[in-house]
Amino acid sequence: MNSEASIHVLHVDDEPDFAELTAEFLKSEDDNFTVTTATSAGEGLEYLSCGDFDCIVSDYDMPTQNGIEFLKSVRKNSPDLPFVLFTGKGSEEIAGEAISAGVTDYLQKKRVSDQYTVLANRLRNAVDRYRAEKERKRQRKAIETAQEGISILNEDGEYIYVNQAYADIYGYDPDEMEGEHWELVYPDSDTAIVQDVILPTVAEDGYWSGETTGLRADGTTFVEGHTVAQTDASELVCSVRDRSVEQEQEMALTQFRTLVETLNDPVYVLDETGHFEYVNDAFIEIVGYDRERIIGASPTLIKSSEVVDRSEDHLGRLLSSNGPDSVQFEIEVQPAKGDPIPCEDHMGVLPYEGESFEGSVGILRDISERKERKQELEQTNTVLRTIVENLPMGVLVEDAERDVLMANDQLGETLGVSIDSEEIIGRDCATAAEEIKSRFTDPEAFIEVVSERLEHRELAQNEELQLTDGRVLERDYVPYTLPEGEANIWLYRDVTARKQQRQELEQANEFLSQTQTVADVGGWELDRRTESLRWTDEVYRIHGVNIDFEPTVENAVEFYHPEDQTTILDAVERVLTDGEPYDLESRIVTADDEVRWVRTCGEPWREDGKIVGVRGTFQDITQRIERQQRLEEFASVVSHDLRNPLNVATGHLGLVADECDSDHLDSVRRALKRMEALIEDLLILARDNKEVSDTQPVDLATIADRCRENVQMEQGRVITTVDRTVWADSNRLKQVFENLFRNAVEHGGPEVTVTVGELTDGFYVEDDGAGIPTDERNAVFEVGYSQSANGTGFGLNIVKQIVNAHDWQIRVTDGTDGGARFEITNVNFVNK
Repeated sequence: MNSEASIHVLHVDDEPDFAELTAEFLKSEDDNFTVTTATSAGEGLEYLSCGDFDCIVSDYDMPTQNGIEFLKSVRKNSPDLPFVLFTGKGSEEIAGEAISAGVTDYLQKKRVSDQYTVLANRLRNAVDRYRAEKERKRQRKAIETAQEGISILNEDGEYIYVNQAYADIYGYDPDEMEGEHWELVYPDSDTAIVQDVILPTVAEDGYWSGETTGLRADGTTFVEGHTVAQTDASELVCSVRDRSVEQEQEMALTQFRTLVETLNDPVYVLDETGHFEYVNDAFIEIVGYDRERIIGASPTLIKSSEVVDRSEDHLGRLLSSNGPDSVQFEIEVQPAKGDPIPCEDHMGVLPYEGESFEGSVGILRDISERKERKQELEQTNTVLRTIVENLPMGVLVEDAERDVLMANDQLGETLGVSIDSEEIIGRDCATAAEEIKSRFTDPEAFIEVVSERLEHRELAQNEELQLTDGRVLERDYVPYTLPEGEANIWLYRDVTARKQQRQELEQANEFLSQTQTVADVGGWELDRRTESLRWTDEVYRIHGVNIDFEPTVENAVEFYHPEDQTTILDAVERVLTDGEPYDLESRIVTADDEVRWVRTCGEPWREDGKIVGVRGTFQDITQRIERQQRLEEFASVVSHDLRNPLNVATGHLGLVADECDSDHLDSVRRALKRMEALIEDLLILARDNKEVSDTQPVDLATIADRCRENVQMEQGRVITTVDRTVWADSNRLKQVFENLFRNAVEHGGPEVTVTVGELTDGFYVEDDGAGIPTDERNAVFEVGYSQSANGTGFGLNIVKQIVNAHDWQIRVTDGTDGGARFEITNVNFVNK
């Protein structure tokens, strides 16, 4: 026989994947489970007809024959085989119908793995009870047929117990038979029947009953009614009929009581007057009363009067001529202590003849967990409805017949139609779709795709739909299974704004990418929380590494020239610690061992007021540095090679002037001064064409007055109406005022008036001279531009360079009195 530890399960479910999944989980819970799967009730019946199964697990909602119908088919030939309904259907109607049909247990499918632990436990318990019941039936059959005597044989066929009645039948004493082989009591001609028929049948079925020929000690034979049953210990219990019916019934009742005591479910017996005559230990445990208190008491001890009346009504049904053999109904048991316990009462009547009612018997099953599961399901449905009603998107749930189960108010707002979420429930979705399809730019495609989704029942997400009002929607389709059957969930989201933002972001990213390429400027970001460093594409290019290079703080610092590494580390640390930004010009050594000059800037990155990192720019300024170096070399040449001859010429001009007097000497003197001015402007352009990095507060009125003293204005004057202080490089701002003042004298004459005034975001310098024509205003800042014979053509270009170095802006416009006005804006004032 099969080992009792092994459990052979027949699992019937029309979804093969779920059936296989259940089999795997059951095996993982207990390797004693062996699972055979069938995808229909018909296939399951075929397996049953030719296989030996310990229990059945079945889905409810299956084509051709549902789970209840399958259960009824099973019960025709296997009335006691454990049958567990494991289904997504969760209605009380189905549960009641299943219980009435004789289901062993009922378990609802959930989307959690621990449901298989529950299922495994339920199956083990059901199979244990089933096997115990089979054993009880075997023993009861043996007891019922044991008229004369009983004996027990071991696995070797030797008597290990013989009662007196059994020994008397064969004319021996019990002591004489114990230890002997069963062949002692059979004629030689009948031993083959025992070997070839009886013992194989017992080995297979656990039981055999029939007629055999017995051999007495005196050699006589007789026909005996013989029963053989096998125990869990593989022993054989043999009985012969020769006792009175009363003895057999008494023994049967004793055995039955013993077996009932081993049941896990509470069992009770009421006598013909309706009082407790017997209860098992499980019953005592659940009610909390002593056996002495229960026996003889009325059921009102543990039930309310209403429950007792209902139980008596069910008993009346059982006693009616056309009543059922048993009934199942829910009650509440009131234990000695604690809250009432919800139970299911399986009631039947004791066998009786004629009109002599002997009493009733019942088995209680604690259904607290089932009640809790039902309550949890109701709470979950309430939570789900609340979630659906508050989702920021349109939601529609329909059943397999396409009737609306649920919808929220956001659905109508998203689709742009008037929809009452309560009134739409129960409506046909196909009809509703036809009514609103004109809202879409492609109405027929809208209907066709819906039909395709329903046909294939496959998850679909982010389907884009265009509305005639210009909006864009995204739709998700989610096939779902509810306890009542299949369902379809549709989600609609208005993504118009998001799509527009995405397009704008893509355009911005494209513009940024192009800007990085043109301006050689990249960006970087250091996140101190994750210690991660991110570069833009341009930063990778400047370093000479591929885009798959993974930058870190350590390897990024290693790119810097050894002499600049400490400087950059200190600068980053000050940003993280004190929030102090930096703007540095440093050297890096690229992956190709090329030394490049870069300008790197960093500012604190804050979230919720806290510094979480550093963000900055990274620009290749090698060409500018090299150009600057060439200019400085040029400045050195100008300073040395031009100024020395000029000084010699100026000295000799003085000697000539002492020796003779000539009008030509004044022309020479003016030419030498012009050369001196050109040299000075060239030196300024060459040496000061740098960005401003060190600024300090500078009072505009004070510096303007000082510059007036350095410019030969003869009868001209400077009027200062500004009273502001700016952040600037004092020496270079001085050059701005001096050059603008000289420009005013050169083009406005010796009596020109210059005014320095205040603007909202800067200041201006204007004169009352002839002004600058509109079509020449853009050219005045170019090198070499001058309308004066004495001008160098560099002055206004120097002004422009200094203004740009401060990140300011400058433009030329008309002065108040018709002259030229230079407006310098985007200035950073010192707060008063």
